Parts: sequence; structure tokens; C-alpha cells
Amino acid sequence: MDKVVVTGSEGFIGKALCEKLREKNVEVVRVDRHLGIETIGIGDYLDNDVIAVFHLAAQNCVFNGDFAQIVDDNIKTFVEVVSQCNKHNVKLVYASSANACDQNMTSMYGLSKWFDEQFAQMYARNATGVRLYNVYGPEARPGTILHTLSTEDEVTLFNNGENIRCFTYIDDAVAGLIAAYGYNHKLVNVVNNEPTRIADFANEVAKYRDVRIVLNPAKREHDCVLQAVDRDIFTVPLLYRNYCVGLKEVFKYGRAE
Repeated sequence: MDKVVVTGSEGFIGKALCEKLREKNVEVVRVDRHLGIETIGIGDYLDNDVIAVFHLAAQNCVFNGDFAQIVDDNIKTFVEVVSQCNKHNVKLVYASSANACDQNMTSMYGLSKWFDEQFAQMYARNATGVRLYNVYGPEARPGTILHTLSTEDEVTLFNNGENIRCFTYIDDAVAGLIAAYGYNHKLVNVVNNEPTRIADFANEVAKYRDVRIVLNPAKREHDCVLQAVDRDIFTVPLLYRNYCVGLKEVFKYGRAE
């Protein structure tokens, strides 16, 4: 049986990835501070049976102003993960972000992910970064638009809901991460390349639950208005679900939170 290490295993994407890997009879070592395990000590888990590290642990909010925490979790920890994967000759698949793209970078979070991409290209012996775009699904992560729409009775959409995003369903994101293990590309996109207005996404959610949507013309600081996809980067070929199909899956049982 293959054996992998997943950091950030208790997060939204981490949980889904671990579940899918186990379905494929892959032995998963879960590393997450919520389990009392710090990613910085990942070398302790890289025995001879481990074939890959899926590194998902990170601070992941563009509105996070705690720069020191972002540096520690997204940069210093990443450098250590790369070092340990090199030392143990283990393939590294790491989660990057749409916010690392030049056109989308508006925050320290995006800058930290861009640093990781550049560092990996220079120093990682065998690594593939995966740019993920607005991943959503059942049990949505707090702080995301879907979680807010699924749990609040009234939701305000800034910029009148005109911000453009590429919403990628969780199962497709996980499939892309797993596929990345087999690629030699330094960086890949995993994205449903269907630009969608936040307002359209919200109105689709409103078909499944009673939520009042309020439009506010103000633009939030550090918010990306038009999310771009770097087409010079290889996109993992999958049958990506559009947001209408994905939300139907989310609300199949009448709830998303």
C-alpha cells in the first residue's frame, strides 16, 4: 500500500483529500496542529514508505492582517517542508492559490503563496504546486462565501456582487491534487475556468435556502475584483463541474454548513 503525508489534514480540503486517498487504499498520515502535530516537524513522519507529501497547511485568508503569522505558517514552514522532502527524496504536492497570480495578488496571503511558488521552482527537487481557485463544497470552510450564504439569513455582497470568481467544486480540486502527483510540471492550475459573478453564485444558493442578499457598491480593501487564470500554466484536464451542478450536489440533502 502507498503511504502519503497530508499537512492541514483537518481543514476543508485536507479532510476531503484524506477521505479520497483512503478510498484508493492509500495509507494517510495526518499532520495538523488541531491534532497537536506541527507541520514544521514533518521530517519525523517521512519514513522510507512515504511516497509523497501533500502540503495544504497554511493561513488562507486575503483579509488576514497578521503578517507575522502568515510568514511563519506560509513561508517559514514551507521552506522547512521543501527541505525535508528534498532530504528524504519525497515528491511534494503543495497547494498554491489563485491569489499568487500577478493579476490577482492584493494581499500578504497572495504574496506568501507567490513566494512559495518561486522558492519551490528554485530549490525543490521534485515538487508540483497546484493553484486552486475558490474551492467550495459541503461543510464549507468558515469565511468563504458559501459558508456565509449557508449559515446567515442576510448576506451583503460588496461591489454589488460584480466580483468575478472561478468556483471549483471540492471533488474536482481533490482529483486535481491527486493527479498532480504524477506530473513533472512545477506548477499547474486546478480550476473550473468559468468566470462567474459572485451575485450569480449567491442567487443560485438562494434557490436552495431562504437567504436575503443585499448589494453594497463599496469595494473591500485587498479584495480582487476580476479573478484571472494564468493560461500559460498547464491546467489539469478534468471534467470540472460548473457552479450550478456543484451547488446542486452541496444542497442535495438540504444543507451545506
